[in-house]
Amino acid sequence: MTAPSAADAGLRDRLLHRLRSLMARTVANGATAEEELVAARMAGRVMAQLDAVCGGDPPPAVPSPEWVRSERESPGYQQLLEKNTAESLLKAAVQELALEHVNRVAPPRKRQPGELVERVGILALLEPYLGMVLSAGSSRLGRDILRQTIEELVYEGALPPYLDIPASR
Repeated sequence: MTAPSAADAGLRDRLLHRLRSLMARTVANGATAEEELVAARMAGRVMAQLDAVCGGDPPPAVPSPEWVRSERESPGYQQLLEKNTAESLLKAAVQELALEHVNRVAPPRKRQPGELVERVGILALLEPYLGMVLSAGSSRLGRDILRQTIEELVYEGALPPYLDIPASR
């Protein structure tokens, strides 16, 4: 492998800067799924250019449509698709039930000055209620799945990590 020339080094630096700024903008701006896909394609093109400059392997050939179709129709892919769909539906149901319960227990309102509030973790508030509603509290596996789903929703910002509930309740 030969040492890169000064022009190649400058091009490589510009491509790396472009790739880093693209990734930072996508993450920082909370891109939609379509924007993430466009950014991934652009990043792929920049990485292919970077590989060409650095003397790396050529970009892989595009798979044939027959291979893609057979892969899509494979039982493993179908099973994974069903699993992801079921998880998405469960997460949506848990989020809807959780928000309904949160709005019933602590409806959004302006706090009064001097009002005593109690800070309650969202998991402690929702786990017993959703375990009963979804009949997930009867087994350890069901409780673990429910707990993990609530934690994912909190991590994604769909649920608050805690609630300030008036102490008089």
